[in-house]
Amino acid sequence: MPEGDIMKKQYKLTALALTACLLTGCGAGETIVLENTTAEKQPTEDVASESQSVASTEAVTIDTPETFSVSDESSSQEAPAAPKEISIDFTGIAEFHPEGTPAQPYSLKILSETNNDVTMAYEWYDAAEDISLPMIGENWDCFYDENYTYQWDEGKLSIFDGENCLYVLEYPTDKWYVNGNNARLENGIFYGASVMNGYAQPDTCFMFAYDLENEKLLWRSADQTYNSMNFLVKGDVIFCGYGFTAEDDYLYQLDKNTGEVIDRLPLKKMPDLMTEKDDRLYVHTYSYDYVIEIF
Repeated sequence: MPEGDIMKKQYKLTALALTACLLTGCGAGETIVLENTTAEKQPTEDVASESQSVASTEAVTIDTPETFSVSDESSSQEAPAAPKEISIDFTGIAEFHPEGTPAQPYSLKILSETNNDVTMAYEWYDAAEDISLPMIGENWDCFYDENYTYQWDEGKLSIFDGENCLYVLEYPTDKWYVNGNNARLENGIFYGASVMNGYAQPDTCFMFAYDLENEKLLWRSADQTYNSMNFLVKGDVIFCGYGFTAEDDYLYQLDKNTGEVIDRLPLKKMPDLMTEKDDRLYVHTYSYDYVIEIF
């Protein structure tokens, strides 16, 4: 079996393990686990009278502290904290960048450019044997990284640490773009994108970084730097894409610390989905598939 198929099957198995805690989303009721509260069924009537006799005897000799030890233990367990709900508003906020030493962009070299006869991104992804994304399930609305799990539901993004929901985020973005691996939480900083489907307009299609603890916007990239389904983080660089009909199409590199464009690679069509493996970018566009070397 090809390695890519194995990896995808592993991700689907991961889905079975994680989806149960995500389906209910943040704010779901507690799951109460009762241990040893149901005794095994005893064989019928011959034992009934004996059981009653033993029960009446044990009723006198029950150790009261032990009886309540389970109750005491369960009452001492703290309920998980409610998730922090944050609404991010970009009204009146234009492109801005903090000062800092700029990150160095990667050098890129196009190794292949293949006409795909206009295939959809998910078709390209499903057919590929040597690439994969850390997604859960097949709806393109749940994914994970090395630390957190992310779930889109009704326009809101929930972020989980294991089974605990830490945050519920809401910010303006088109319903077509609540899919793919389009969010990342790293060292308390959330990286995301606000996208509008359609031709270029002011204050649309940009990435941003947000300090969740202090609820502060750290940077906002230029307009028309992002409308791909996902982005990739490699070191201090974010790979993302933008393009549209009758507009220029680019694979961008953004400085992760400032949001500034540090490089852009022109492509024939808009890059809508990308993965990285062994220092190569695999990029799907509307009508071309690219393999790009990173060095």
